[in-house]
Amino acid sequence: MPAPKITVIIPTRERCDVLESSLRTVTSQDYDNLEIIVSDNCSTDDTEGVVRRANDQRIRYVKTGKRLNMSHNWEFALSHVREGWVGFIGDDDGLLPESIKTVSNIIETSGVEAIRSTFCTYHWPAIMGNESGQLIVPMGSGIEIREASLWLKKVMRGVAKYPQLPVIYDGGFVSLATLNKVKSKTGAFFASCNPDLYSAVAVSSVIDRYVFMRAPMAVSGVSRHSTGNSSFSTKKNKNTTPVSTFYSESNIPFHGAMPLHEDGSLPISFQAMVYEAYLQSAHLRDASKEFGYRQQLEVILATAGAHRESIERWGRLFATQHGIDFASARRSAAFKRAYLQPLSTSHKIINALHTVFAEDLPIRNIHEACIAAGTIRGRPGKKGTVRFLGRELNRHFRRQGE
Repeated sequence: MPAPKITVIIPTRERCDVLESSLRTVTSQDYDNLEIIVSDNCSTDDTEGVVRRANDQRIRYVKTGKRLNMSHNWEFALSHVREGWVGFIGDDDGLLPESIKTVSNIIETSGVEAIRSTFCTYHWPAIMGNESGQLIVPMGSGIEIREASLWLKKVMRGVAKYPQLPVIYDGGFVSLATLNKVKSKTGAFFASCNPDLYSAVAVSSVIDRYVFMRAPMAVSGVSRHSTGNSSFSTKKNKNTTPVSTFYSESNIPFHGAMPLHEDGSLPISFQAMVYEAYLQSAHLRDASKEFGYRQQLEVILATAGAHRESIERWGRLFATQHGIDFASARRSAAFKRAYLQPLSTSHKIINALHTVFAEDLPIRNIHEACIAAGTIRGRPGKKGTVRFLGRELNRHFRRQGE
């Protein structure tokens, strides 16, 4: 029986400086039945040259022909897949060595339609202000079969984060049959301006089970091009160009039940983004079991984190639109925060204790990060982790004392 066909899609635009090493992490995969689609969103830099020099017959280079927003570029790339399984990575992300073989083995033995793994994180040198970047490597292992509807409910209640769902991005792979099941009901798969997050909710809405892998298959890169970092970072000197570019595009409109800020910007809350995706994908689920506006407002307020002030301003707009008593919702959110925040903190501490933080290695790009991550997982050491955790706890206690 032939090995499963697996397609890795890399949507890109004007990022040839990071694309080269990202692409190399995929062409380094020792797997014949692999297709690599690079979807060039009308770049004017050396993107085509980078792809040509990679010189790998498994690469399929496609051009959009005109500038598209993020979700439409992802949809365009997906339209070129004809069979098998699909996963996306960003053009500053990468795959760990042998990850496609590992995914293939699980496809052949599990009988599920979606696979999700944890992921490493690599902060590119430009983000760190150093010559080298920072690599964070989770050291977990093993797999579990998860009930999709149960984990979607956990995310909607705020007790789990959306990366725990079968996201099609950075360590996530979904069968084309499942994607087509969603597409058959709407005419397109991606129905939100946040395509990766939307995939997590939409796929969870149409499958029964998925495999969750505690071992990472990908490295998520945080570079000067990262739209998420540009939007969610609290640093004063953050690069705002990626998020400005995002807003300048003709994006899929935010769901009408979710107001925008007065300046037209989106709420800086992953939970709000999750709910937007949930509303956009409502047609995929039983309407009688949906989560309501009041309950979700409370969860969004309770999980606001560093952007709490901004989210409370947005929450007032949401409450007004839906006839919700904001003061009452805010009080209920405080009770939710009282148990959600310690729960989140405990998860972070547990994860940190099972993670290696490599801050001193001379890692210059995502390809080197993927090799280093594979090496660290093969020969783990904990000194860097202990130092990192100690510093973070020290900072936390100092802030508490202020």
